[in-house]
Amino acid sequence: MRLSERIDLPVSPERAWRTVIDPRVIGRTLPGLVTFEVLGDGPLRQGTRLRTVLAIGAAELGSELEVTVLRDGRDMVAVGVTGIDLHVALRVRPSGDGARISVRAGYNPPGGVPGALAGVVALPEMRRRVREMLRAVERILLAEDAPAPRPGPVEVAMLAARSARVFRRAGVLRPMRPDKYATIARQLAHWGATPAGAYAAAATRDPHRMAIIDGDRALTYAELDHRTTALAVALRDRGVGEGHRVAIACRNHRGFVETLVAVSKAGADALLVNTAFAAPQVRAVFDRERPTALVCDADLLGVMDEALGAATGVSSDPARGTVDGVSRVVAAWDAEHPSRPGVRSLDELIVEGDGRPLAYPGSPGRVVLLTSGTTGVPKGTRRSRIALGAPVSFLDRMDYRDGGTFLIAPPLFHAWGFANLLMAMLLGSTVVLRRDFDPEDVLRSVARHGVDVLVAVPVMLGRILELDPGVREEFDLSRLRVTATSGSALPGDLATRWMDVFGDTLHSLYGATEVGWGAIADPADLRAAPTTAGRVSLGARVRIVDRGGVALPTHRTGRILVGGGLANDRYTDGTRLPQRDGLSETGDVGYLDDLGRLFVLGREDDMIISGGENVYPRTVEDVLEEHPGVKEVAAIGVPDEHYGERIAVHVVKAPGARLSAKAVREHVRARRPRYEVPRDVVFCDELPRGATGKILRRALRSPS
Repeated sequence: MRLSERIDLPVSPERAWRTVIDPRVIGRTLPGLVTFEVLGDGPLRQGTRLRTVLAIGAAELGSELEVTVLRDGRDMVAVGVTGIDLHVALRVRPSGDGARISVRAGYNPPGGVPGALAGVVALPEMRRRVREMLRAVERILLAEDAPAPRPGPVEVAMLAARSARVFRRAGVLRPMRPDKYATIARQLAHWGATPAGAYAAAATRDPHRMAIIDGDRALTYAELDHRTTALAVALRDRGVGEGHRVAIACRNHRGFVETLVAVSKAGADALLVNTAFAAPQVRAVFDRERPTALVCDADLLGVMDEALGAATGVSSDPARGTVDGVSRVVAAWDAEHPSRPGVRSLDELIVEGDGRPLAYPGSPGRVVLLTSGTTGVPKGTRRSRIALGAPVSFLDRMDYRDGGTFLIAPPLFHAWGFANLLMAMLLGSTVVLRRDFDPEDVLRSVARHGVDVLVAVPVMLGRILELDPGVREEFDLSRLRVTATSGSALPGDLATRWMDVFGDTLHSLYGATEVGWGAIADPADLRAAPTTAGRVSLGARVRIVDRGGVALPTHRTGRILVGGGLANDRYTDGTRLPQRDGLSETGDVGYLDDLGRLFVLGREDDMIISGGENVYPRTVEDVLEEHPGVKEVAAIGVPDEHYGERIAVHVVKAPGARLSAKAVREHVRARRPRYEVPRDVVFCDELPRGATGKILRRALRSPS
């Protein structure tokens, strides 16, 4: 079997060569390539061995190849030395004003005449795959990840096979007794891929495994399943069911999880409310979403009373504990915030519903996540089911495993915390929860419970690194395999320092509440380019466009568009998300490099235009974060009568640092163009942040 394919592209031969020779590009562009591994250290060179596993139909064929020819910038030839008899040649040559990329491949099937016939049959499929690879390389080089044609049966089968391999590797798919398979199938048929279905399936699969560790209280999956069924019965008694919406305003504790699952079992929608919202924000959300019941922490009752008392169409009677006639309950309380007369606790409702049957809902409920609300009233986005594309993209790039232990530090009401709760559900993992974040307590919990996945946001990682090294060394963190962060930009210096202290466990995810996850940076990415947001995740698409929507080439800054398995087309108020060609506008600006890595420079609304020059805050912040006297920094634009805007930086000094405004300016001036040097330098004790650590720039612009 022999084939030859080529493509001409309007890029320099040097760029084309750097791209096609990158092992990570080869590994993610050839369809059906299950494994592509460079054996040994350093770049490709003559004599380098490559291990490959190629899926052809239901079979996976392994081979080890050796690079026999490598002429830099021109040719690479690799031939099989073990396994299947395969040879591949890559060639890059000038072509007009661009480059021509050629691929030649040959395969000598074993088995005489039958093998030869098999090779003839396989030739069209292999030719199609090589063409797909060249088109993928074209999209990387031109940053035009255009919508792919509708997949045919071969592509669908290959994606399903890859997803199955990912799930098997993580332990999601594993042998079970036939009766357990039947029970899980019945549960998913009734509840679908929802929190109710996921937890019920986990309880069937591993009933005695710990599901939640919340302080000194722990619940197995069987106990959680039993308690949430009883709670769902009690909620049904109070009129909560299909078509209703239950607001959940809880910190990270078992009450949040129990309420989420019970509401899902009852067939109602769960509205996840930020516990840091003030009464006006809660009121605005309730006016739009119209919840028919509320589950909140006891210390939030005052805020909720104020919000409910002013919300349009939502009545509140604190003495009777009602919202529109539906009993309000409290998920957690303490000695300082005792329950009120007439306000029931979750445990009381669970006792009421215990032992009574629960009818399956006619349709599964949804989860409504709120955006951060950094530019106004938070908007609602729906999750009607757990899309399998998101877990596959996570598990494809991150070492999450069945039966592991997660510590989820970010709020569960936020998309990042919630996504990892769903991952833990799917994997049947144990989740360790803490109501409040304390860096030393987090390390203590990681050591005590043998946590192997720590989920955080960048500001939390920074606070852990601020601990005295002697304190950090008290805790055994040897089981920690993955540190996953998202929710706000990860400073490059912070990424490097974390890996230097805790090892190469760090993964950073880029996405948004509305669109899901667009890119994932693994430790290798962050070592090579600490400020990168990562490479496009499996099942996602990323495109950089100008203001007119025209796709931009690599290293050109523009608007970031993302499409993926979680993308929605509307908010809960009916307004549409801005979209182009099926991709959602994130509101961020950035660029892709030659290796397909995404770099995010900030929000488009935050761009500073000073004297006609565009300045992105992230560029200035990255430079200043390298200064040893700077702990944190935020750059904004302020009005200027001569330049339109001038750059102002708000700086939090490192402990003990002696830093002047002049030193700040000189540090930037030595590294960036003159128009990026800040005119105003403001020293402050801390930066205003939201619940996930995102800097609230509007607060910095406020005169107060």
